[in-house]
Amino acid sequence: MTETPGVAASGARAAAAATNYGIISTGDGATIDSRTVHLPAEAFTAPAEVVAAGGLTNLPAPHSPVFVGRRADMAELSAAMSDGPPTTPAVVHGLGGMGKSTLALHFAHHHRSRYNPIWWIPAETPSSITHALADLAARLNPYAHLTTGNSAEGAAWALNWLQTHEGWLLVFDNAESPGDLESVIGPLTTGRHLITSRRSTGWHRLAKPLALRTLPSEAAVDMLTRIIEADDIEESDASSAAVLERIAAELGHLPLAMEQAAAYMQYTALTPDAYLERLRRYPARMFAASAPTGAVGESDNHRTVARIWQLSLRAITAEAPLAGEILRTFAWFSSEPVPRDVAHALHADPIMVDEALALLHTYSMITLTRRTFTIHRLVRAVTRTPDPADPHRAADAIVRAQQQAEQVLRRSLPDDPLSNVAGWARWRSLLPHIHALTDLISPEQDTEDTAAICLPTSVFLQREGHFDLAVGYAERAVTAFGELRGPDDPITFAARSFLASALRAAGDLERAVPLHLRNLADCERVLGPDHPGTLVARSNLAYLHALKGDVREALELHRRNLADYARTLGPDHPYTLNARANLASSYRSAGDLARAVELHDQSLTDHERVLGPTHPETLTARSNLAYALQLAGEFDRAIALHERVLADRERVFGPSHPHTELARQLLTGAQEAQQARSGPGAD
Repeated sequence: MTETPGVAASGARAAAAATNYGIISTGDGATIDSRTVHLPAEAFTAPAEVVAAGGLTNLPAPHSPVFVGRRADMAELSAAMSDGPPTTPAVVHGLGGMGKSTLALHFAHHHRSRYNPIWWIPAETPSSITHALADLAARLNPYAHLTTGNSAEGAAWALNWLQTHEGWLLVFDNAESPGDLESVIGPLTTGRHLITSRRSTGWHRLAKPLALRTLPSEAAVDMLTRIIEADDIEESDASSAAVLERIAAELGHLPLAMEQAAAYMQYTALTPDAYLERLRRYPARMFAASAPTGAVGESDNHRTVARIWQLSLRAITAEAPLAGEILRTFAWFSSEPVPRDVAHALHADPIMVDEALALLHTYSMITLTRRTFTIHRLVRAVTRTPDPADPHRAADAIVRAQQQAEQVLRRSLPDDPLSNVAGWARWRSLLPHIHALTDLISPEQDTEDTAAICLPTSVFLQREGHFDLAVGYAERAVTAFGELRGPDDPITFAARSFLASALRAAGDLERAVPLHLRNLADCERVLGPDHPGTLVARSNLAYLHALKGDVREALELHRRNLADYARTLGPDHPYTLNARANLASSYRSAGDLARAVELHDQSLTDHERVLGPTHPETLTARSNLAYALQLAGEFDRAIALHERVLADRERVFGPSHPHTELARQLLTGAQEAQQARSGPGAD
């Protein structure tokens, strides 16, 4: 190199130049352009010696000034940020749109006097974290960029500063992966960290998880009211508060969805009634609708629940396509817990299903436990609403998901809803999903899967004593099977038989009688006189005659049925046992108590031998015998049997089941009858 005479550096850490077209290095890591003659001493101050300016922060303003219903969450977060060592961050996690960032932002603003500096770090990617830390370095020391060549070096400078100072707060917003933060947070032993994330799992080594839930109902309505300025609604709209409650419920009390809805109502000057009508009529458009940028309560017209969840699903399905299929399928179920094993009907590989469920849970799209999973109401609504702009909600995919939901639910139903005691708990866990699915599908869309769900559901509801609901499901099954299979198909006859029985149980004999008559005639014509379906139809008609007081006709039909069942199915078949019990009840109704007691006694013996002593049908046989004995005046034996029936039904059905309550009433009636027979002076 040729030296230029007469030009010399002024001293250590200084540079001099005559003519230069590039950069000058001082040899200690600092680089300056050719116009810089001297670096100030602050450029070389060690991070430990730099003092943060008071009130140093980059916190954005709160997205919305309306912040309600989070007092308990703020208290829990404050406790988590105060308790334990500084090296244990808190992570607020939950579904997209739950208000995690809003909660963290309000916490940070509320505690500005407690921490310094407070630095907000977008944490979606490692590079966004690095850039935010480099920005912190630049704010702590305006000359730091002169001694660092890139963002990574700036971030390292900031981490050195954080490690040598206390009292600061870093807020990592919308963290995608715990691994992205481990290398940043792990080495720091001073200050505090607050994390928000859609991910609900994987934090156990790094942070204390705090799950954020939806707003309470009152707070949700309060939020809507404040944003749309509901006081300005015309006084004549007396139902506006109730409508706001319905909107909040429709949106699942999700803060972002309600903020989105309220801002749109205010921007378009829509009444709550009008908005609710549009939400129900045009769900896809309303889920994606927002007030434009600059409108009150809305600063980012891309920040909608549909947009946020679309981004989540993109990441989820890229890793596990089955997860998207699970979400679309079970969007047709209820918000009540779904048994995990129901999801395994979607795929032959149970490990793939478990991992897909876990991934959905990780992104807070579902809540997963060891036995069940649940899907938020609004997630369900958005997921099953077709939207051509969303590749995850194409119309054909939604239709396939609906059909798949029906098939999965049908395969999950237990057999024999009348007598399969072990399956009753399963039935009760599936009932909310049966109700949800059949409500969402119009009867005109019913398939054989729908009908095959409705028919056994009607039977179980009759068993549970919910006769009006049972009638509705049976009617739907009759209509669907009649259209799909034809009026003379055996399954149509069976559906009509259960409908007639449900009507009879509900007390509507006017409709039940002609149905029973028609069913018996059709079964005899199509199936023949000895077919089990024909015998069931004859038994049902006989029972109906007994209810109407036609005792002789009922007795004749029951005698014939018992003989036919014993001949065609054998003496120990459950239908034969039931036929004998029905005949015994007919004798009791006719006043022939001796023969009734004899047959009921035989019926109980047979039930105990064939079905077991605690089978529901055995309990009914024991109750029938007890009642016949009571009518015959054998109170001691009757009361003992009634007491046993009550104890068994409390154990099998539960204390509040209609059958248990009936047993309680029969026992009380027998005790009162015995007391009355003993006379007023008896003990």
